[in-house]
Amino acid sequence: MMNKLRTLFHPIFVFVGVQIAWIILMGLWINWYIKNRRDFAEFAKSIKPELFDADLNWVILLEGSFLMIIILAGVLLIFVFWGKQARLNRLQSNFVSSVSHELKSPLASIQLYLETMKLQKVSPEEAQDFVEIMLTDTERLASLIDNILEASGADPKGLKLHFQSVALKPFVKEIIEGHQRRFAEKRIQVHLEIQDCPPLQLDKRAMKMVFNNLIGNALRYSPEGSPFTVRVKENGKFCDIDFIDAGIGLSHKDCKKVFGKFYRVQNKETQNIEGAGLGLYLTREIVKNHKGKIKATSEGRGRGAIFTVSLPMNGANLKSKNGV
Repeated sequence: MMNKLRTLFHPIFVFVGVQIAWIILMGLWINWYIKNRRDFAEFAKSIKPELFDADLNWVILLEGSFLMIIILAGVLLIFVFWGKQARLNRLQSNFVSSVSHELKSPLASIQLYLETMKLQKVSPEEAQDFVEIMLTDTERLASLIDNILEASGADPKGLKLHFQSVALKPFVKEIIEGHQRRFAEKRIQVHLEIQDCPPLQLDKRAMKMVFNNLIGNALRYSPEGSPFTVRVKENGKFCDIDFIDAGIGLSHKDCKKVFGKFYRVQNKETQNIEGAGLGLYLTREIVKNHKGKIKATSEGRGRGAIFTVSLPMNGANLKSKNGV
């Protein structure tokens, strides 16, 4: 019963209901006016006959039409803002739920290994494995906290970046090395296809966050034993970095929306996958601040995805603009 009532009070149904009520009201009013028009005219003539020397029907018609447009626009505005508020409430709820899960999982893992080391005798080899796993979990926590802090800034589009000349090939290899354990756990086959590009003007910390987010995305949404390719190539005035996975893929609609703040692909395949919906949003903003572009392409669900980061080859303007 409650679900039916909630459905009836959905903004779309409310908006349609308001429009129907408004049209019925206007119809009743016009019908009443036409029936009583002659009496109104005689009454007005008896009071002020000169009003009927000029034809004012078109003025009244324009005033009525203008009033109707204003009222309809007001109702539409209320409906739009109502819809946005409902969407924000859903996003906030999903965000709190996702972040809670993201925080609890690595903390529970760290606590488990620490208690095991405290209560049981473990070999040096096991202790080393435990430490590496805990370090991985702490890196995951640090990455999540960085994303939240960056996204909650007053103006994430105006991130303060410190540009320097960076050789892309060793930079990408270093980042890939940092994910080797996670690749090994899922038996992901990593392929690097890196052309020699001139050094780019990058903020290393920010761009590391971009690459980590894209690699982390590929790891989360790819099945065990699938291939993952990072391809670097020149493309005119830009250097393209492609992150190619064989994961669950994206629909055409999701390819456009996936960079939105708190946006997460919602389907049966993704409901149990970790993520807070901030990584790709921050990735897009950081790339924009590098005067670059990012896009997502996919041939459809179950056919993998390609995230392409295009960075300008000539970073002179970036360098001078940021005073570095």
